[in-house]
Amino acid sequence: MRILNLDDFSRIINGDVLFDNWSRDIYSVDASNYIIKPELIMCPRDRYDVENLCKYCFDKNISLTPRGAGTGLLGQSLSNNIVVDFTKYMNKILEIDSDYTIVEPGVVKGVLDKELKKKGKFLPPDPASSNYCTVGGMIANNSSGAHSLGYGSTIDFLQEVGIVYYDGTFSQINEKSYAFDPLMIKLFKLLSPYLDIIQNQYPKVTKNSCGYRLDALFSKNKFSPQKIFASSEGTLGLVTSSKMKIMDIPLYRHLLLLSFNNIFSAILQLPLILKFSPTAVELLDHTVISNINKNSINDPLENFGCLLFVEFAEDKSGYIDKKVKLFKEKLIDKCNILESVSDEKSISQIWASRKGALNNVMKISDGSRKPIGLIEDTVVGNESLYDYVRFMIQSFADNDLEYVIYGHAGDGNLHVRPIIDTNSESQVKLMNSLAEQIFKKVIKLGGTITGEHGDGLARVNYIPLMYGDKLYSIFEQVKSLLDPTLILNPGKKIIKS
Repeated sequence: MRILNLDDFSRIINGDVLFDNWSRDIYSVDASNYIIKPELIMCPRDRYDVENLCKYCFDKNISLTPRGAGTGLLGQSLSNNIVVDFTKYMNKILEIDSDYTIVEPGVVKGVLDKELKKKGKFLPPDPASSNYCTVGGMIANNSSGAHSLGYGSTIDFLQEVGIVYYDGTFSQINEKSYAFDPLMIKLFKLLSPYLDIIQNQYPKVTKNSCGYRLDALFSKNKFSPQKIFASSEGTLGLVTSSKMKIMDIPLYRHLLLLSFNNIFSAILQLPLILKFSPTAVELLDHTVISNINKNSINDPLENFGCLLFVEFAEDKSGYIDKKVKLFKEKLIDKCNILESVSDEKSISQIWASRKGALNNVMKISDGSRKPIGLIEDTVVGNESLYDYVRFMIQSFADNDLEYVIYGHAGDGNLHVRPIIDTNSESQVKLMNSLAEQIFKKVIKLGGTITGEHGDGLARVNYIPLMYGDKLYSIFEQVKSLLDPTLILNPGKKIIKS
C-alpha cells in the first residue's frame, strides 16, 4: 500500500484529514454489500480545498472518490485510496429563489425539503433515502423516487454545476457558460459526430442512470453540458455546487391505496391507471408485505397480495375531485380500494409504509441469506412489464429462489431482490448467471438495467452489454477527455479505470 504524506494534505486543505482506523472502518462501507477500506478521508471546507486537493492528487497520481451520505446501494462511494466527504462542511443551502435553489453537494435532501416547504416550493425527486441522502449523491446517481412518474429525475432539474476537474481547474457550467470552458467545447466536438448513435441507441424509458447520460445533453437544438455530471458517479469531476430547478408545491393531493390479488393483476391495470396521469404509481408485492408483517402487530397492510399507491396532484380542487371520482368508477370492479385520502396527515402516513419498504428489505436476513441487489433497479416500458415480470419470477422459481419485489410500477421500474446465500459459492455464481440472463431480457425489451440507483462496482461490467461496443467506446472517450489520468473514482462507469 502506498504511504501518503499526511503533512502535505494538512497543508493543502483547511478541512479535516482523517486517517485513524475507526474513521477508515466507517468509510469502508456504504449501503451496498462491499467493504473497501480507504487510506485517507478528506472533509473539504469549500471549493478551494477541493481545487487544491485535485491539483495535488493529479500531480501525485492519487485517486479521489467523492462521497455523500453513503446511501449508494452498489459501492459507488467506496475506494481503497482517498475518499472525499462533502457532508461535514460543504452542506449549505446557498440560495433559494422563486424557481431555483443553489446548494452545496453535502446538503441532505430532507433538510432542503424543509427549507423549500417554508416557501411553498419543492425539489420533486424523492428517493426513499430522502431523509439522509445528499443532493450531491442524487446528482451522482441521477436519483428519482416515487414521484418521478409525474416530475422526472434529478437530471431534469439540474441547471448548473460548479465543477472541479481532475487537475484542480474550476468551472461554472450551464447551457450558456460552457462556451468559455475549453473542456466543454471539446466535449461538444467529441460528441457531435455521434448524434445519430446517441439518439438511437439509448433505451426509450422514462428514467435511466446506466452509463453516461449523453442522450440528455442534446435537446431542441440546445446543448446542456451540466447534465454530463448527472449519473456520472463522480468519475468526470467533483461537484462543489449545483443550481436546481424547483417547483410550487401542488395545492391539492389525493392518494389511493389499491389492493389486487397478485402482482400480475395489478400490472394488467397499469395502462388504465396511467390514462388518468397520476404523479405516482408505487407497488408493494406480497413478498415485501409479508416481511413488514413479521415485525408488526395488526399491520394495516396484512393479507393483501399486491398493493398500488396511486397519487394525483393538482392546483384546482374541483378538477382533482372529478378525476378521482372517475378513477374510482373505472377501477372499482378491478381491485379493492382500501384508502382514498386527501389530507396531509393521512397521505404522509400511507406513504411512510411505502418509503419503509427498502429499510424492511435491507433487514431481511437469515444467517448468510440476504436479498442481493444486483438486478434490483431495472426499467422496461409499461407495455413490456407483464412479460418481463413473468419471465423474472419464472427464473426465480426455476432456481428455487425466494425474492422481494416493490418499486415504481408507473415507470416500469421495479426493485427486485432474490434472496441468496452469500456464503455459498454456487449461489453467488447463480446470482451472476441470473443477472446476465435478466439483463439480456431487459435489453431485448428496450429497457435499462438501472433506472435510478446507478452502476457502482456491482454493475460496471454490464454497461458494455447494455449499450454495445460503439456507444461504450464513446463513454471511454468522454472519460479520457474529462479524466485523462483516471484518478476520479476509478472502477466506476468505465471498467479500465
